[in-house]
Amino acid sequence: MRLKLRTKTALLITLLVLALVGATGWWQYRSLSSEYVGLMREQQQALTEGAAADLDYKLGVHLAALARAARELGARGFADPEAQQRFLADKDLRAMFDNTALATPDGAIVAIHPPASQPPNIADRDYFKRVRELRQPAISAPLLTKGNRQPAVVMAVPVEGPDGHFAGVLGAALNLQRANVLGDLSRATIGRGGHYEIVTRGDSPRIVMHPDAKLLLAPAAAATAAAVDSAADTGHDLATHATVRSADWDLRLIVPARAAYAPLEQARRNLLLQLFWLGLGCALLVWLGTAWVMRPLEALSNAIRTLRRSPDSQVRLDVVANDERGDLAREFDALMAELREQRLEVAAVTDASPVGLFRCGSDGRMSYVNDEYLAIHGLAREEAQEGWLTLVREEIREKVRQDWIRIVSAAEPLNATRRLHRKDGTQVLVALRSRPVLAGGRVMGHVGTVTDITERTRAERALRTLTAVFDMTTDYIVQLDAAGRVIYMNPAARRRTGIAPEAPIERLSVADFNPPQTLERFRSQVVPTAVATGVWVGESMVWDAKREEFPVSHMVIAHRDKHGKVEYFSGLMRDISAAKAAEQALRESEQRLRMVTDHLPALISYLDRDLRFRFVNKAYQDWFGVEPQQLLGRSLHEFYGNEAWAQMEPYIRAALGGRQVTYERRVAGPGGRRDIQATLVPERNEEGEVMGLYTLDSDITAHHEAEEALQESEARLRTVADALPMRVAYIDADERYRFNNLAYEREFGLSRDQIQGHTVQEMLGGPAYESVKPHIRAALAGEAVTFQSEVSQSDSYNCYEAQYIPQPAANADAIVGFHAVITDITRQKLEEKRLVGLAQIDPLTGLANRAGFELRLGEAMDRSRSAGALMALMYLDIDGFKQINDQFGHQTGDELLKAFSGRLSQGLRSSDVRARLGGDEFTVIMEGLPHADIAVAAATKLVLAMQTPFTVEPQRTINVTASIGLAFYQGGAASAAALVKQADEMLYRAKRVGRNNVQTAPLPTEGGQA
Repeated sequence: MRLKLRTKTALLITLLVLALVGATGWWQYRSLSSEYVGLMREQQQALTEGAAADLDYKLGVHLAALARAARELGARGFADPEAQQRFLADKDLRAMFDNTALATPDGAIVAIHPPASQPPNIADRDYFKRVRELRQPAISAPLLTKGNRQPAVVMAVPVEGPDGHFAGVLGAALNLQRANVLGDLSRATIGRGGHYEIVTRGDSPRIVMHPDAKLLLAPAAAATAAAVDSAADTGHDLATHATVRSADWDLRLIVPARAAYAPLEQARRNLLLQLFWLGLGCALLVWLGTAWVMRPLEALSNAIRTLRRSPDSQVRLDVVANDERGDLAREFDALMAELREQRLEVAAVTDASPVGLFRCGSDGRMSYVNDEYLAIHGLAREEAQEGWLTLVREEIREKVRQDWIRIVSAAEPLNATRRLHRKDGTQVLVALRSRPVLAGGRVMGHVGTVTDITERTRAERALRTLTAVFDMTTDYIVQLDAAGRVIYMNPAARRRTGIAPEAPIERLSVADFNPPQTLERFRSQVVPTAVATGVWVGESMVWDAKREEFPVSHMVIAHRDKHGKVEYFSGLMRDISAAKAAEQALRESEQRLRMVTDHLPALISYLDRDLRFRFVNKAYQDWFGVEPQQLLGRSLHEFYGNEAWAQMEPYIRAALGGRQVTYERRVAGPGGRRDIQATLVPERNEEGEVMGLYTLDSDITAHHEAEEALQESEARLRTVADALPMRVAYIDADERYRFNNLAYEREFGLSRDQIQGHTVQEMLGGPAYESVKPHIRAALAGEAVTFQSEVSQSDSYNCYEAQYIPQPAANADAIVGFHAVITDITRQKLEEKRLVGLAQIDPLTGLANRAGFELRLGEAMDRSRSAGALMALMYLDIDGFKQINDQFGHQTGDELLKAFSGRLSQGLRSSDVRARLGGDEFTVIMEGLPHADIAVAAATKLVLAMQTPFTVEPQRTINVTASIGLAFYQGGAASAAALVKQADEMLYRAKRVGRNNVQTAPLPTEGGQA
């Protein structure tokens, strides 16, 4: 919101008055409030000290009564507990305390009132220790009683026997939640909301008495301590404190701030209300006075506003006033007169300007344009605002208008070129330049110029085009004046003559670039012809940068001025050295081509569209005994005859149709029968029409004979290969089958055509191909490979041995494929496995023997090491087996071993490896354990299973037990022997501790160490 000057003046004066009066009132208020708070604190402190003294007196009375009772009790002695209990019950202490108790020097309570079923021991209480050690009365800190867990304060005094020795402690408790000397004080109120509270003194004060029973024994709040120490801060409660010396307590009187400072708050509200009414009245009076004083300034403002809307309007100003207002009016009137004169001068200048001038607002509308602007656009004065938009195509008019508004609303200058379509149908190209008009950092619009650059642009474009042509052409362009001096050379001419791009050429003449014979020709022929006809065209010799002659195709043009006088000459030259050399090379090439074709052992000819010979080489004479010159002009049909023509015609017609054709045929000549391969290549003109045929007939008789011999050899090779029992194939570098024998067809169940051409991966499938892929890569790299592969299924097993033999190319530079020989060795492999199995199987139990165990243990440890998986090794034997052998004989012992191994197999997982190392020693390998408990549980289960009696003969039952040692492995550097040794040690530990149990080695940690 915009405030007027009189309003601002009224507000400023009002604020100054209020600030002065308010500061004075606030200072007085602060002084009075400080005195008031000080007086209240003095009164409240006196009240607090009185209450503390009264409480101190009452506590002293309680302690005195308790001490008197202790003396009476000491005189009677501690001999009769029932008498002591009656003493406590009859004594008038019940009116002063909530309960009393008598304790022996070791803290045991011998009498208590009210009676308790199990009186506690108080030897650990601080007040008891203090009375026992100092033999002086003591008041405890607030505590929870041991019996009923009630908050209380205990007063204790020593009890001395008749002989003066320490006989015990008499204590009495004040329940902090009941009506007593402390409870009455907690319920006392001071004023509106004031209350007493008592806290202990020291580093960790606790609340002894408080109106809120929930706060009893709680730590004293920091806020309370701050309130006690605060001075005249009316934001805090008014608090005073005094010391209760007999208990070393702090009595505090707390009065809430809202009650303590209520009179001060009322005085502050009255002061603010008075200031408000004072300020309102002052503002009104100042505003009325300022309005009367500012009337002439408002008249001047209205005059300025009128002149802005209409500069030619007449306004009335008070120019006769003899004060500052009159001075301002007179200066403004003189300023407006000067501005009117300047505006008229500027209007005259801009109207006479040859450049279109304009000013537009930020809304895009023209607020001023001169006559030249209207003439360039072909507009009338009334169309000045937005008439230029009518010169833009209607489909883009709105977009152009929005772009123009965006441009003139920005603080960036504009330099642009625009094409306008005027209403009379003509087009004009204009250069637009504008700059922003800024007022206080805000864009008010743009001012600028519009210039018609249509003709200038056309001339510049033509000159640029011609200059670009001259600069980019590879032809040499030179201009001479009438005297033969050089006035222009294009870059190509400068480069060829060795003149730098920026070197001056004013001193050069035609004689610097032409040999004497060319100069003589210029004088006698070229210049006269150019002057007479306007142009001369021909060939001449000129110099290059090394002053060596080279031929050019030359054009000389004579240019005349408007009076018809020759003004200068232009020379256009093109280097025809390459063309001349090409002509010579063509002649030499034709001669070489004739020599080459005449010495080729093939028939070469060219036939025109009518199939007549236009060129033949010397081979025709060698093959058919006919001179080449005799064949020129003869038709192909006539030369070869009807029978040969019938074979050739389809291919000839196809070649005339535009296709290159190759075919084979047999001809007879003086030299005998020949098999030839004929190639027909069509020749086309620029329009793509076939103009003739090139023919090449090669003698392939020897090639056919070699092919027939090769086919016979291949047939013999296939017969041998098909008779072989192994699979034989040849595979090329793309891994495709190119040959295979009959054994391959039987193996795959496919015919030869279904195999050949397919890749190894297509025939074997993905998984099988991946297994042989490295061997194929090695063979194609030139390495002979031999390997075996096994194929196991649920009902069958096969093993093959494969040999891959690389096949080098004829020049031995590369490997073009390999020969694959696959032999079925299933029988040999099965026999080998059977023999290996016999060597690793215990013949008595059918379990793995020591050799089999060591092999499988090594493999299991390798897998554990690779995967980081946990595995276990059990080492077990039969307890007392030697005595069984000695008692029943070795046959019974063997039967027991077989029964033991059978029960061992039933108690384990199918994947666990079981072995008999010899005698009654057995091992179990357990792999893939998620945790060690599985192995421990399995070993324990085996121990229990072996306790069941074994029936080894129809009438004989033997009771045995087993001891097991268990070790673990989870990767690391430990060897198989070390793992066996650890399990064996655990077995002997099981023996030592009584047999028939499992002993487990520590689990391995990182690195495989236990």
